[in-house]
Amino acid sequence: MPHHADGPDDVDRKEIVADHSEELKTNWERALEDMQAMAEDREDQGYETLAIPAGDTTTLSPSMGEDDAWGLSHVVPNNYAEDFRERFETFTLDETGVYQLESGGFVFVVTECIDLDEEVVIFVAGSYDMRFSAGLVRTAVEREEMHTHVKTLDGTLLGTLDHDDPADFFPEPEQFYAYDITESDDPERLSD
Repeated sequence: MPHHADGPDDVDRKEIVADHSEELKTNWERALEDMQAMAEDREDQGYETLAIPAGDTTTLSPSMGEDDAWGLSHVVPNNYAEDFRERFETFTLDETGVYQLESGGFVFVVTECIDLDEEVVIFVAGSYDMRFSAGLVRTAVEREEMHTHVKTLDGTLLGTLDHDDPADFFPEPEQFYAYDITESDDPERLSD
């Protein structure tokens, strides 16, 4: 259900999460199980795989933070950091697969990053709140590209994967815009 701040149907987000907590937990578990199954399938095809469950995923737009970095920013557990670094060092992104489920205003996503020559696949699973994704979606659609940042809890950037097609991540951008609660001074956005 789309949420519009200060609208007639303004709902406390904590209530939504509480009402859907079992559903959200089940969908996260499903994303992790799907990621493992995809990794096993790739291993059966001869690929080396790394499947990482992000501890936190944030949607970044250029206006956020100290730099202009934008994309999905995944904070990964430290015990995956070295394995990611080793694979990323020689990794060339040839193909991207994005598998996602929207539920209760949250997106559960598994990004599959494939290096065909090295036969390495890196999977990253994450979830994010659609209310804060509109800036990222607009940027990705306008620039016709997308980025996946992998960081540790202390903010150390382990690597950035650049994707050619944002439609893999946002096949229906309007769906994300409907959840937007961010403020804007852009008169065109205010009239939407």
